[in-house]
Amino acid sequence: MLNESQKIAVQHTVGPMLILAGAGAGKTHTLTERVARMVADGIPASKILCVTFTNKAAKEMRERIGKKLGIEIADKVNPYRRSDLPLVGTFHSMGVYFLRLFIERLGYDKDFVIFDEDDKIRTIKGILEDKKIDDKELPARQAASMISGAKNEGISPDAYRRSADNYVKSLVADIYGEYEKRTKSMNALDFDDILLKLLLILENPDVLEYFHGRFEYFMVDEYQDTNDIQYRIVKLLAGKTRNLAVVGDDWQGIYSWRGANIKNILSFERDYPDATVVKLEQNYRSTKKIIEAANAVVKCNREALDKTLWTDNEDGEPISIVESYDEKEEARGIAEMIAEDKNSADWAILYRTNGQSRLIEEGLIRKNIPYRVFWGVKFYERKEIKDVHSYLRLVFNPHDLVAFSRIVNVPSRKLWEKSVEGLRNFMNANALNFAEAISRIDEAVEVWPAAKRAFSEFGSLYSGLEELSRTVCVKDLMDAMIKRTRYEDYLRGEYSKEEVEGKLENLKEFLNMASRYDGLEPRESLSLFLEDIALITDQDRSGESGGVSLMTIHLAKGLEFPNVVIAGAEEGLFPHSRSLMEAKAIEEERRLMYVAMTRAKKKLFITRARERYTFGNYSANPASRFLKEIPEHLVVKAEPQPKYTFGSFGNSGGFNAGWYGGGGYGTKSAGTSAYSWLTGGTTGESQAHSEIAGTGFSPAPAPARHAVRHDPSDFHLGCRIRHAQFGEGVVVSLKDDIAEIAFSGPNRGIKKMNVRIAPVEKI
Repeated sequence: MLNESQKIAVQHTVGPMLILAGAGAGKTHTLTERVARMVADGIPASKILCVTFTNKAAKEMRERIGKKLGIEIADKVNPYRRSDLPLVGTFHSMGVYFLRLFIERLGYDKDFVIFDEDDKIRTIKGILEDKKIDDKELPARQAASMISGAKNEGISPDAYRRSADNYVKSLVADIYGEYEKRTKSMNALDFDDILLKLLLILENPDVLEYFHGRFEYFMVDEYQDTNDIQYRIVKLLAGKTRNLAVVGDDWQGIYSWRGANIKNILSFERDYPDATVVKLEQNYRSTKKIIEAANAVVKCNREALDKTLWTDNEDGEPISIVESYDEKEEARGIAEMIAEDKNSADWAILYRTNGQSRLIEEGLIRKNIPYRVFWGVKFYERKEIKDVHSYLRLVFNPHDLVAFSRIVNVPSRKLWEKSVEGLRNFMNANALNFAEAISRIDEAVEVWPAAKRAFSEFGSLYSGLEELSRTVCVKDLMDAMIKRTRYEDYLRGEYSKEEVEGKLENLKEFLNMASRYDGLEPRESLSLFLEDIALITDQDRSGESGGVSLMTIHLAKGLEFPNVVIAGAEEGLFPHSRSLMEAKAIEEERRLMYVAMTRAKKKLFITRARERYTFGNYSANPASRFLKEIPEHLVVKAEPQPKYTFGSFGNSGGFNAGWYGGGGYGTKSAGTSAYSWLTGGTTGESQAHSEIAGTGFSPAPAPARHAVRHDPSDFHLGCRIRHAQFGEGVVVSLKDDIAEIAFSGPNRGIKKMNVRIAPVEKI
């Protein structure tokens, strides 16, 4: 079923169209129906090009379109070889496919490889060493980031050198130029090159004419996330027919730090004055209260297109705003709440910065709640995976010196750096790739006889694998590589039994993944396998299941969960301190809050800490401005209540019982309990704090604490103190500066501390 707005989008075919699709508004369903209708109306599927931002989204769209058209989609079929389906892919996967057709015009071979971030950093580090530039003077990652920024703006090394207006930029200009030479000599592109080289290719009139003849209808998803290079590519491809439908939501434009330019969607009607504009405003995901609150927040932005999200879903529960005394209580409270729900997989905890996850993880661990952190140690960055991957890359492309350097001595062949450097010098002097150089190794005077023998053995291994790659699929090639190198024996000699078991499981999974490419022509299976790995994005790594999902809000875009906790809603954290001085940056932070809120289907909790310990000091940050933008009638508030009080070591939750269920927030009785502990004073003092908490937005913040030196004479036997990590305790022994303190919190026990410098304070 389609609603009226979706029908308009589906029925439109000719000319430009902007589909403003709010969060949870059935965007993918609309796009699928539109493509299916176009094909049913006689438009050849091969004339339609659909561009998405993640491989996951592209796969889902292909499958939905195939199902709608009655076509079975098989993983082992190359999507770029089918004429019965539209071409659906990411900007980068599409770019790789187009480049393999025409990249020889830029001096590359069509069998180029794609460098990942680690390959890029290794190459730049090599350049820094050769140019005698200290890594402290210019870290490799900083240089890589600056080069990436230049490429995303379409700036060539020569242009960058001309615009360099300071010392660091002049250094980067030299590195940029050398980096381009080295990657080209290795027949390699990095991730940024894919789009930049594609743009250069499309600027050739005959190449552009080829694509104009091949495609007539274009759809671009997540248009608000396009950068300047992608914008120019789309404009070139759709320039002849102007049958361009872009789909996006300016309210979800949160990737400026990646180069995305939200002006692309805001200016679409200026670029195409005759464009049809369709607004998909009905949300099918969240409750009415969540949608009303998200609307209220994001509409505080000045730079936004006009639309209003609405839903026919149930009213739902109020949004719970929960304040904690500090970040530890915040984490404990979150864990207590989730522990009451048997289905932890229904929960997601979202945060602005990765650093927030540590305490949250500790809280979940203490409650034995399973969880998964998105974007932890990535599968493809594990050593055993990188090693096998590098072997396969080298088999595919003998010019890939980064892959060669990684595995030439893995497993050990007693080829040390001096021998490898000698081979490299021989290669450079004679313009040879590594395989050619090894075949002439006897001519390399810089290489010792023992190293020559080792290189010859490695050359024989390589030749055998390269020959095999032309007759077997990538899974069998990988299996042969592992066996011929005795890689499993190598792992057993390098790692403990437990580590080896984990690494072998990873290799097993890697082989399993490679089996999906069975049935393709051997070299094509290898090419596609390497290409797909290189193009995997952050969102594509989020396919695991089970337990609470922990991730930054940026990674949560495109996902949804029954229950969502947004942690750390404080000025300086969310919105982030880097955004506080610039209106545009604050507006992007507000869009980020909108994205976070609209991930929730049923329940939404937003938490904050009154004090947060950062770099050795406690700071009291005001509540996030975004909380104040949510209408009062949509929220219920819970005030701080300590997890533990001295002399009472129960397992009760850090917040009152109403935290999970939605009731009992801001009650005077709860406030009295909380603040009698905070002040150590009278019930009257506590009552005053409670009334503030119950009637205003938040309680008056407690004085900020700072790491300072103490006078040991201020402490005595029996005095009560509070420690930054261990909670509340009592001094049971004191000699000079050294005190023994009995703690009553979760880390109860006696700790010996130097009270002169310990982060403690008397209660």
